[in-house]
Amino acid sequence: MTVYIAAPFGNYIKTKNTRSVVGSFTLERRTGLLRQIATTLRYRDGAWYNALGLRNPGIEFGLKHYYRSKNDVLSLAAIDEGDWERLSEIVPDDIDLEINLSCPNIEHFDNYSQGIDNFLTGKRKVIVKLSPHAEDALIENLIQRGFSTFHVCNTLPTERGGMSGEKLVPYVVRLCTVIKFYSSEAEIIAGGGISQIEHIRYYQNFGATSFSVGTLCFNPVRFYKFLKEIDGLY
Repeated sequence: MTVYIAAPFGNYIKTKNTRSVVGSFTLERRTGLLRQIATTLRYRDGAWYNALGLRNPGIEFGLKHYYRSKNDVLSLAAIDEGDWERLSEIVPDDIDLEINLSCPNIEHFDNYSQGIDNFLTGKRKVIVKLSPHAEDALIENLIQRGFSTFHVCNTLPTERGGMSGEKLVPYVVRLCTVIKFYSSEAEIIAGGGISQIEHIRYYQNFGATSFSVGTLCFNPVRFYKFLKEIDGLY
């Protein structure tokens, strides 16, 4: 079992018993992060919302400043057609990756997963991060293409931006069930509303073998209490 610290929290949080996901990084720099945080990051009705839209300093900066150790996972996202191919040429083939197919705050081009096969070098772990609305046909296609590790799931698209937290639970459960239908061997990283060991055990019932925490990081006291609890699971 592995517990991941979801991006962007993984940029800043490194712990002994977790893996940090850093990014998501795009090919080119996308400015305006602080403005987007100030204007879109909100807590309403028991959930967090954001519309950050992949604001980041770009992949070159990410490789130089965020990839601290072999324990990190680098998260990548594409904006334009051809970006996946260009990213695969830039990123060393021994760095574990998360391919973000699911940012709710940008317009995805058609055939958005086209080109991600280039990351399957056989030398690293490649995680595919899915949308809560990922269709069964996409999951089947990705498994047929050789992808075997899935992060379910990203934030839920709403008028307020991407929504995270406990309201993702039914979407995570559905995706776990679909993935296991198409591949009993797939590794599922479940994330959505995890704040205590009971949530991990719940997702294990649906086939999850690893777990991702994100929203929990907004509450440092609860987060470090959770870390102490998972120490006993290793």
